[in-house]
Formats: sequence, C-alpha cells, structure tokens
Amino acid sequence: MQKKQFMVFRLDDNVIITLLAVCILASLAFVVRFKNYKPCTDFNIKTIGNDLRVGTIVRFETDVKNFKRLHWDFGDNQRSITEVGSSLHSFDSPGNYTIVLTVDGKCVEYKTITINEAPEIIDSTLIAKVIMPATAEVDAPVLFTDTSSRATSWEWRFGETANVDGTLRNQYYTYKTPGWKTISVVINGNLKTPLVRKIFVNPKAAAEVPRATAGTPGPIIRPRVNDDPQTAPLPDQLNPKPQQPQAQPQVPEPVVMYPDVAAADFNQMLRNSAGGKRPISTFSKYFCEGNMNTTVILNGKATTFQQFFEKVAGVKKGDKLSLTTTLYKNKQNNCVNKIDVIAKVKTGMLGMSWRDL
Repeated sequence: MQKKQFMVFRLDDNVIITLLAVCILASLAFVVRFKNYKPCTDFNIKTIGNDLRVGTIVRFETDVKNFKRLHWDFGDNQRSITEVGSSLHSFDSPGNYTIVLTVDGKCVEYKTITINEAPEIIDSTLIAKVIMPATAEVDAPVLFTDTSSRATSWEWRFGETANVDGTLRNQYYTYKTPGWKTISVVINGNLKTPLVRKIFVNPKAAAEVPRATAGTPGPIIRPRVNDDPQTAPLPDQLNPKPQQPQAQPQVPEPVVMYPDVAAADFNQMLRNSAGGKRPISTFSKYFCEGNMNTTVILNGKATTFQQFFEKVAGVKKGDKLSLTTTLYKNKQNNCVNKIDVIAKVKTGMLGMSWRDL
C-alpha cells in the first residue's frame, strides 16, 4: 500500500512582513488622497470693460475659491500662471478667442470672446480751423481763412457747385444766389476729416434813392412837372387799361432748425470721443453755422470748442472723464451758441483722485 505524499509551501516571514507593509502604505495613501480630494465646483470667467479691441489691455477675472494656482490660456498661443483670481492680456489681431482657465491642474472652464479692430485715430491737427462771417450778401466778396498750423494745401467748396472753388489759405468767394450754403474745406488732401460749416447769403440790397430831409442843408430835389401826374392822361381815361394783378408778397424763408441734443447725450458723445475715437466734425451739426470755435467756459475759463475737444481726445478712456455740461441754445433755430462745462479727469494708479481737464 502506497503512502500519499503532501507538499507544504511555507512563506518566508520577510515576504509576509513586506506584503503587510505594502498594504498598510497603500491604505495610508488612499486615506490621504481621499481626505485631500476636493471636487470641482462651478466657476466663471468674466472680462472687465466693454472695450475689447486690438492693442487694449483686457482684464480677466474668475470667482473660483480655495485654489493655489490658475493656468490661463488666451487662445492666441500665449499663456499665463497666476496665484490671484485675475490676469491681464492684450491681443494683437481681431477675431474670436476661447479662453481656457485650469484650476490647480484639474478643474477647467472656457469662455469665448470677440476682439474687434482698433479704432482709427484721427489727428485733430489735420482738421481745418476756419474764420468766416455768419452771413454774406449776393455779389459781395467774402473772405474765408484757415488758421490751422499744419495745412499745406486746401480744397474749398462754397455750396453753389460741387466743384473745388478755391485752393488758397485765405480764399475770397462771391455768392451769386441767396439762401443757406454749406461750406466744406479739406486740408492736405485728407478727405476723412473735412470741416463743414454753413453760411446764410442775403439777397442783394436795393440801391436807395436820395431824398431831401426837412431841416437838412443842401439842395432840395423837386419833381419835375408831369413826372408824377395826379390823374391819368386823357386817352388812358377814355380807354382804360385792364388792371395788372398785384404781386404776391414774398414769403420769408423758413427757419432751419438744428437737431436737438440733451446735455446728457452730449456728455456721452464727448466720452465716446476720448482717445480720438470720434472726429470733431461729429458735433458740427449742433453748433450755430457749424462753428467749432463756439465759446466754451471750461472750469470757469473761456476757451473754444475746438481746444476743449482736443483736451477730451487726449484722455485715453471716456470712463475717466466726469462732465457736467450746460448747453445754451438759440431760441429761434435751436443751435448751440455757448457751453458751460465742469470737466474732471481721474488720476493716480487706482484712479481715486481727480484733476481739472
């Protein structure tokens, strides 16, 4: 009878100890990771300001909490790492960009923005500064003068034809017809910044007949006999002529009304002009005869609207301007003939102080 043999495997004590140690370490690592695990919460990306244009600095902010590092990807192959909830970036080209924000390497949020073309900066020194009268008379020469310092060529159009009527700095023109005329002048061939003004041309005055005045020394002019007979000649009395219809009285020309603009809207237009974003010609339709040299009382000192506008255009952003404006208008045609404005500009790194414009 054969005896059955049994094989017994015995693990070494060192192997058992090693396995136990590995299990214990794995359990501890799991516990540590479980305790430190933070689930991703909802958060957002927002842009500060509405001026998303090429070359301007865009500020991005997020409302995420309890983070260590933020990884910003701006969608134009440029990135940034911050330890605060905001970042600044400037884009070089217009288009749509997807912003990717990664929080501590695991939580991700996206936002798509549109970057617009940068506005064209208009040099206010390339706009004509014209000195001219408000009215003229048919067949009487009128002088128009441009006082801008950088002009080397001129194209004057005086409103009676579509042609260029003059090419001199000091230009005379004689109107042939009465009524409102629109004048434009372009300097240095820059058709983007024409100056537009208006002038009213009166009819030619009738020549006065000299008359004798009582008590005035000098010869007395007496009518000759039959120059002004009291009755018609006998043939005309026997054969009277039909009466001619009386001429209709001339109807006065209607008053041209200027567009109405409120002070609040005028202030907003000025803020939108900061940084040279709008030409001064935008305002000509509100001033009497389009006069850009209308008087402006700026912070108690007299200046012209042309000079005031140049100061406004020199401020980089409109939100840095504080304007309190009073518009004085002509009661007959509603045009602006004077402006009183208190203008302040934010200063300092935090924009907490103000100075006069």
